Amino acid sequence: MNALIRLFWRLSLFRKGPEDMPYTPPLLVILLVAWLIMQGLSANLQTSLPAGQLIAVQWISLSLVTAVTTAALAFKGLLARWVQTMIALLGLDLLLSLVALPLLIANMAASQPIPIIDGLYFMLVSWQLAVQSFIYHRSLDVSPLLGLALAFSLLILTYMTLAAFMPEVLNR
Repeated sequence: MNALIRLFWRLSLFRKGPEDMPYTPPLLVILLVAWLIMQGLSANLQTSLPAGQLIAVQWISLSLVTAVTTAALAFKGLLARWVQTMIALLGLDLLLSLVALPLLIANMAASQPIPIIDGLYFMLVSWQLAVQSFIYHRSLDVSPLLGLALAFSLLILTYMTLAAFMPEVLNR
């Protein structure tokens, strides 16, 4: 477990790439379950949405990431990299969600949002976007700018999909 956390930490510092992730489908399943639990906890700390909506938001987000990643890898003829790419994306998200957890708890405990915590949270989201772009850059053998465009487009697509199907989620 320690080795896996170190691997994801090194990925988040751009010292390892998705090609360094183990090709272990059972690990992908474990990370998926852990990701769903962590996302549910994080979302619950950020909003007062009912559990059904929280689950729907997580499934929409996961479905979009999976579909776009699969389509991009298939387009490039690199589907053999799918397991490692998804392990890298889920592991990164889990790691940064753990880092963000104290910030979410502190903001929840305060009577109103604390600007410095919101700023730190924004920095974490930006860092995640940068590492996701690095993962796409390495997985798809594309330029770093194209990797960033894909990661940013995926973020926008997720928000657009949520706005279309669940606008109440973004209004809270």
